[in-house]
Amino acid sequence: MTGTKNCKKVIEFEERAVAFIDVLGFSPLVNSANDDSTYYEKLNKLIELLGSAIPLLDSKVSTEVPSELIPKHIYISDSIILSAPLSPDISPNYRGLSILVMRAIQLTHMLLNAGYLIKGGISVGKVWHSDTNIVGPAYQEAYKMESSGIAPHIRLTDSAMKYWKETEGGGNRMSLEYRGEFMVNGLHDFYINSSSQGTAKKAFAKYSEIIEENVNGNLPEPARYKWWWMSQYLVHENQTNVFV
Repeated sequence: MTGTKNCKKVIEFEERAVAFIDVLGFSPLVNSANDDSTYYEKLNKLIELLGSAIPLLDSKVSTEVPSELIPKHIYISDSIILSAPLSPDISPNYRGLSILVMRAIQLTHMLLNAGYLIKGGISVGKVWHSDTNIVGPAYQEAYKMESSGIAPHIRLTDSAMKYWKETEGGGNRMSLEYRGEFMVNGLHDFYINSSSQGTAKKAFAKYSEIIEENVNGNLPEPARYKWWWMSQYLVHENQTNVFV
């Protein structure tokens, strides 16, 4: 191509799974934090949580796992962007999409436990992901999927859904069909951050209290709808799981 012969090669696209995840209600919190110390404290704690969430999860990965297989991430404002190689030569049995879905479930639990909802999109395809930037059609698809969503869930694009069904089959409940959309099963009880007996039951009880407080709180109708949607999804998962 004319004008590119002497161009230094910086971008190298790879086949990766990409997730774009946003915290809901962030902008009103920022606006309120400017004048109210209570909201400032809430914002400060949220920023701290977002900055530490992925490093904390990464720290629990076995040291035997090659570093290139641990998902890369970028954290900007209220957004977390993740990507992982789909099926790298170094480990052909590694399933990058499954790893990102797992991360999305873990983040759903962490943020809901702190009183926040998230939504997002996951795609697969060509992308370049450095320590400070991410570029590629798969990233754009994940971003568009997040932007077009309303409910507090993380949806898979058509390409990601197709890949998931081909590699994971129908028995893996980490992703599921709910209300006509194929999405991450963000409330999957296996990924609650504790292994003690009765943890899932206790966590769901706490989630129910947080959700009810927001549904009945003084929130704008769009925000109230998102919490109502989560209340219905929580009921669905309560009926699906048998807690011990």
